[in-house]
Amino acid sequence: MSMPLLLRLTSPVHARLRASRSQTAVEIMQPASSMSLLDVGGSPGIAGEWDRLRQLFHRVVVVNCDPECNTREKPAPNVTVEVADGCSLPYPDRSFDWVFSNAVLEHVGDRDKQEQFAKEMQRVARVGYFLSTPNKHFFLDPHTYLPFYHLLPKRMQEIAIHFSGGTCAVGNRSAWFQRANSRKCSPALTSRPLDLSA
Repeated sequence: MSMPLLLRLTSPVHARLRASRSQTAVEIMQPASSMSLLDVGGSPGIAGEWDRLRQLFHRVVVVNCDPECNTREKPAPNVTVEVADGCSLPYPDRSFDWVFSNAVLEHVGDRDKQEQFAKEMQRVARVGYFLSTPNKHFFLDPHTYLPFYHLLPKRMQEIAIHFSGGTCAVGNRSAWFQRANSRKCSPALTSRPLDLSA
């Protein structure tokens, strides 16, 4: 299967998942036009799916440890792009109204790094934070767009990644976050599954 065909087949599912996640974030945050948002590990997205969320805030800072990640497009006037590590954010406590992170936690490393990442989000948030991570049991891997890729043994992943049209690089294996660990990372956590029927 060619990469363009794979992308065409999986893009509608991926776009729907991200749009649903963005809408859920808006519903939970209920941003006011005077509020600030820190997007940890953010990027322009695939089809600008985070633009609606970002435009509802007065000031948005998008941080990513990859300096090339956010240079493809010019950010909106209310958006500033910075290079920073989500596990060691260079901001004072409670410096943003909301902190947002989508599908980043599983890339930061082992459980200890994941906890550190979540605690940093909590530390810099004044009102609250929105942290989402892919469902390990969903059939389509959100990074490679390959069905069941994330359930394969490492050696099979190394072979299968060459057939991916996704954003995951060869050798970039996600450390899936387990829901059972969520209370340790965030004692005040509430979880909400996405409704994909809409």
